Amino acid sequence: MIELERLTEVLRPWLGDTLLRRMPRVLTEAQRRLSVFTPGKDDLTQLSHGLEGLIYAAVRRETDATFLVTLPDQTRVRMEPDDFAVIADEMMWLLFERFPIDARHLMLLRDYSVRVSSLSAIRALYERYAEYETLDELKALRRVARGSFPAYRWQSWLGRPEYT
Repeated sequence: MIELERLTEVLRPWLGDTLLRRMPRVLTEAQRRLSVFTPGKDDLTQLSHGLEGLIYAAVRRETDATFLVTLPDQTRVRMEPDDFAVIADEMMWLLFERFPIDARHLMLLRDYSVRVSSLSAIRALYERYAEYETLDELKALRRVARGSFPAYRWQSWLGRPEYT
């Protein structure tokens, strides 16, 4: 089961506390969708797109379609359409960090990371499935993460750009 607190932690930097307090049903629904995912029966891409749509609709509704959000530091920003795919991918990490370390889930993540631009899948492969990866595969995952995504998304687990 994905904890509601962890989900809130992931969403807080994007949506801020005020907006999150106004969306308890949305948080519960996102938690439910992540928690009931069953490999082999459910599709990761559909889950991600569903989470993206859920958050988009909630933000649209709660901001009266202005998409203006007050972040935790009290900065007000207008969310962009691309933000919602990133938020959904960040939410997917909550699922990936709970996957069992086995060949079935490794293949599921590899397939997903190839089909979809998912930093969370790359992170799971790099951090959690490292024993299944060759040194060259780990280097490639690192290179893709650094070359395809902004540093703020990967530096907490790959290190600061100037040092690694």
